Amino acid sequence: MDDLFRIEHAVTRLELLARGHTAYDIRMALQAGHLITLSRGVLISPTFLDESREQRHREIAAARLRSTAIPHRALAGVSAAATLGLPIWGLDAQKVVMVDASRPPGTRSSTVTRIVTDGRPPALTVFEGVPVTSPARTVIDIARCSSRIPAIAVGDAALHAGLCTVTDLENELDLIAKMTGAERARLVVSQLNGLSESVLESRSRIELTDRGLPMPELQVNLYDAWGRWIARVDFYWRELQTVGEADGESKYHGENGVAVLRREKGRSDALTESGARPVHWGWSDVDDADGLVKRIRRVMAHAAA
Repeated sequence: MDDLFRIEHAVTRLELLARGHTAYDIRMALQAGHLITLSRGVLISPTFLDESREQRHREIAAARLRSTAIPHRALAGVSAAATLGLPIWGLDAQKVVMVDASRPPGTRSSTVTRIVTDGRPPALTVFEGVPVTSPARTVIDIARCSSRIPAIAVGDAALHAGLCTVTDLENELDLIAKMTGAERARLVVSQLNGLSESVLESRSRIELTDRGLPMPELQVNLYDAWGRWIARVDFYWRELQTVGEADGESKYHGENGVAVLRREKGRSDALTESGARPVHWGWSDVDDADGLVKRIRRVMAHAAA
């Protein structure tokens, strides 16, 4: 039973039984907290769970895919995105999505999986041992079936990580010309920017420009009057000398939080001394995007005065 405590990846109850563990072993491991239930019939040791939404879905999806034991199947959509290391913020991850090229076109759903097939040539790869749709196919499928901003965050991340190129995405767009969501996917691709380094940056860029702010430059290096490097900033409205910094709150937590705050204070002071006007925001600020836009406009107005 000791190896039940060292399960680094999610397994199904049937896999554990096939390895020689008994139902009693599994029940005792669950009661002792050595295993936890991720989804119906899918278990993992909590030691190896980081509690991110991406990891949780990735583990469930890989276990479900193995349990089908069908060679032609691969993870698709949100499940492929999580497996590829892409963010799934804002996406529906209640079911594991699979593609099966051996089935006739259509969709079949159960309480835990959704199996899809279409007329496109298969676009599959293997990522860390798990069959998935290609990164470009994954981005396009999410773009045509999901909300715009979460889809943009996925596409930004795929481009930033070098998993696909804009040309790859355009080739996939050609294949969905007559499919549902084609126009939505084209809009998403037109708004992608691989310079964004986080979901918060992607979301911020779209929320702000949707509300009329000019498109900022991304990831800009700024220097002082003597040519010394000050910082690389997330957003820069050059004509208005306004800097935008999308700060994830997590970086200020833990043992190094105070040190990070001090560095950020010094960085912000240096930007101000150089003539730039920094505006910082986090997730809660973007939740009130109208209020954030008002803050940024006030700073821009002072810079223009």
